[in-house]
Amino acid sequence: MSGDHRHGPPASNSRDDPGAGEPDSPEQPVITPASSSGVFFSPQTAEPHETERASGAQRPELDAAFAAAGLWRANSLTQTQASVCPTGYAALDACLPGGGWPVAGLTELLTGHAGVGELRLLMPALAAMAAAQSGWVVWIGPPYMPNAPALLQWGLPPERMLVIHPRSPADAAWAAEQALASGTCIAVLLWTQMLEQGRGFVTGQRRARLSMQQFSRRLQVAASTHHCWAVALRGVAARRQPSAAVLRLYLAVREGQRDVHLLKVRGGYPGVVEHFDAGIDIGAAMVREPASAPHTDATPNATQR
Repeated sequence: MSGDHRHGPPASNSRDDPGAGEPDSPEQPVITPASSSGVFFSPQTAEPHETERASGAQRPELDAAFAAAGLWRANSLTQTQASVCPTGYAALDACLPGGGWPVAGLTELLTGHAGVGELRLLMPALAAMAAAQSGWVVWIGPPYMPNAPALLQWGLPPERMLVIHPRSPADAAWAAEQALASGTCIAVLLWTQMLEQGRGFVTGQRRARLSMQQFSRRLQVAASTHHCWAVALRGVAARRQPSAAVLRLYLAVREGQRDVHLLKVRGGYPGVVEHFDAGIDIGAAMVREPASAPHTDATPNATQR
């Protein structure tokens, strides 16, 4: 029937409709960004687009969801609510969000080789934490044996040091995760040279091969979930690899002084702290003897994994 428009008006023919397809036509308003924040405005209304109003109303809920999941965003620089412990070095504390080590997360400390002062950097915080709370300080795969007299000088009781010499990369990874989840440790120090040999290592019942980058995510989740400080001591080659650590440092030695390079600082900024241990004279925390015996068996059985 003529005049029946239940199916809508016929489409206009561009040859007969001179206004068809023109971007300025009232029937086809153009939506263009009008602010650096990404809010979209219509040229006719000069008000936020409908979808932007809807997403804006949900922003507090999204922020809460991000916070609950422990996600960090780059626009949150200098804003941190993480637990910290002062490093014992004022110049370094001034460069770290909250003024200290993030003790409920993963810290990576990179060095050219072992024994250049990495434990000197960690000792004041470990001693303060050991004095304030009970629990073990776990050493997994250290290249040298802990030096009991030097630990006492720093204020760390040797009887609260648990040294583990894993037989395989899987054992090292298992020991680190179990120590972090145990609820009986205040810090877990993991030397990763065994884990970074080859193209990855196998761990867990699924026998999935992991890279150190993937394992860093697991360490970060375990440390933050169980509120335990995880410290991975890695070689300088790791500087070219990504990591889930909340803090990454490189300890450089030049002309007899030690400089700390802040490579990644969640909630802060990269930088350099020169000669962080100036004026400190105390014994080395490790003695240069191979850390082989006595052996602490960290090998789990199949059901434990």
